[in-house]
Amino acid sequence: MRILRDGALLSVVASTYLLVLLRFNPRIFLKHFPKEIREIVPPKSEKERRMSILLGVPLGLLFIGSTFVSALLWQASAQGSLSFWELFAHVFGLFFLFNLVDLLILDWLIVCRFTPRWLIIPGTEHIAMPKEYLYHFKGFLMGTVVSVIGGLAIAAPLHFLF
Repeated sequence: MRILRDGALLSVVASTYLLVLLRFNPRIFLKHFPKEIREIVPPKSEKERRMSILLGVPLGLLFIGSTFVSALLWQASAQGSLSFWELFAHVFGLFFLFNLVDLLILDWLIVCRFTPRWLIIPGTEHIAMPKEYLYHFKGFLMGTVVSVIGGLAIAAPLHFLF
């Protein structure tokens, strides 16, 4: 139940942050756009590259911090009796839940199905945005691998230090 509650909260906060960034400037996510789009728009400027890093750091900290705190609180409530694999499953579950929300809601529903106007990079309005469901599913699979790595990386210190 804790995974669903904390994972849902993480998913809502992170998804909202990503949507705000996309609304603010979709070019921040230029490398995630289809090849046809990337070929006709200029590459990111130095300012956009710095902005991508600057705005990406809080997102990374959100994922690391929230999953660490969630697992730490769960471990404390269990009075430290959780195994490494229980902690891993908890953190993996949090990451995986966001990954699933990212695929189903952000990628497939918003990007592929609805494609709002603010998602279109200026100068590419004439190009029909391909509905790359498979591309996003491959990203989901990569996100699952990242979820495993993140689960291991966060569960290890929690298990051995606390």
